[in-house]
Amino acid sequence: MKPPNGMNYPKISLTDKNIEQRIHKREQPLFFKFVPSFFYILIVAISTIIKILSEFYNDQQNKLIAESQRASTELNYLRKQTNPHFLFNSLNSIYSLAHKKSDLVPDAIVTLSEMMRYMLYETDNKTVLLEKEIDYIKNYIELQKLRLNNIENIYINVHGDTKNKLIEPMLLISFIENAFKYGTDYKGTAYVKIKITIEGNILDFRVENKIENNKKDPVNSGIGLSNIKNRLNLLYANAHELNLTATDTMYTVHLILQLDQIQLQANPAFIPTS
Repeated sequence: MKPPNGMNYPKISLTDKNIEQRIHKREQPLFFKFVPSFFYILIVAISTIIKILSEFYNDQQNKLIAESQRASTELNYLRKQTNPHFLFNSLNSIYSLAHKKSDLVPDAIVTLSEMMRYMLYETDNKTVLLEKEIDYIKNYIELQKLRLNNIENIYINVHGDTKNKLIEPMLLISFIENAFKYGTDYKGTAYVKIKITIEGNILDFRVENKIENNKKDPVNSGIGLSNIKNRLNLLYANAHELNLTATDTMYTVHLILQLDQIQLQANPAFIPTS
């Protein structure tokens, strides 16, 4: 059959090859062209971030370990500095008794031996029971009383529950040593008042002494106080408040300590009790 009016129409071939060519000639959406590149860049970016975070974490961990080791070394040094300081003062007390040929020398030696036993077998631990630390302080006070002529104004009062509470060993003794050192006059009369109050996990420690001895010891006078300040900053950085007040006649130490702070450091799983 011929087309009307002598018109010729183009022939259309529907072979498989022509169909395939027509399909491939269709434009693909722009999105699909960039999908492979996008995923490649995303994978590279994620890998880079993971690597950076991993290196940062390792670096922080190394810094924490180094800081912990430095703090531990410094703390051990400060502890070792405290023990000889105490020993010199105690031996001076016994020497004073021996010089007077006092019959109290044997009692003083027994008290000192109990204190030395505590220092040798307890203070190497990171923490000690508050109860034992207070017993040690009481023994020190008794040792000082033996060498003094007038002990009417020496008091220690402890209020609250001391059981199952932990504290850094030898933490408070330097304040008490200074109180006796500067609170005793040349006649052997001392005015030293110590009050320890425990409420929950809070320790309220107060020492008050008259300033009877104004003579400064350039070698040892600063050792005790600087030592304890450093130890407080290391162990109770945000868990203590220390106030030192001096007038012409009186010197007062007031320390408020959060006892559970040291337990949290020793055992992160520890849950404070109210």
